[in-house]
Amino acid sequence: MKKQLFCISIILLVGLGVSAQTTEKAVEKIRNFYKDVSERARLAEADAEHGQTGEIVMNELSINKRNHQWRAVGIYQQTYKFFYRGGDSEEHMYPDQLVMVKVERKESNRSYSEEYVFSDAGALLFYYQKAENDKAVPGERRVYFAGIRPVRVVEDGKTRDGLSVRNAAATKEITASAARIKELFAKSIKL
Repeated sequence: MKKQLFCISIILLVGLGVSAQTTEKAVEKIRNFYKDVSERARLAEADAEHGQTGEIVMNELSINKRNHQWRAVGIYQQTYKFFYRGGDSEEHMYPDQLVMVKVERKESNRSYSEEYVFSDAGALLFYYQKAENDKAVPGERRVYFAGIRPVRVVEDGKTRDGLSVRNAAATKEITASAARIKELFAKSIKL
């Protein structure tokens, strides 16, 4: 009996070690993809030549650009920056493949910055959020996805590979928000 328990515990420990290595490899792959996409997005946004002839196209949607005061909110402003590519073949004539979205929002004295990064297949790979002056949400959050499943959550420097109930609710909200943003993007390029 003791031998069997010992063998089972060894198998579990080896399984956990392999799982941690797999998660680390997935996160590292997402980080490298993010670095590449964010650099191309930065060039599309800031460099006139890349903005006109680069691989990535950028559209911007601004809500309340002039900072008009809204009742019961104060200042409210939201900006979406869509970075997308495509148009590289005869079958795929026009750019329509969303790769990154940057969202900036101001609500009175609170400000939020979010980034959504999508794979070539259109699946959400990475989410980054930074909040200022809002105690209800973490100041900084990163969520790494493999398929539709979040594999790692980092909130205010604390890393968690297994999802807690609170993180599960937050990631469900993030994926729903990503779906709404993808729908908004699809509508914006079909105008």
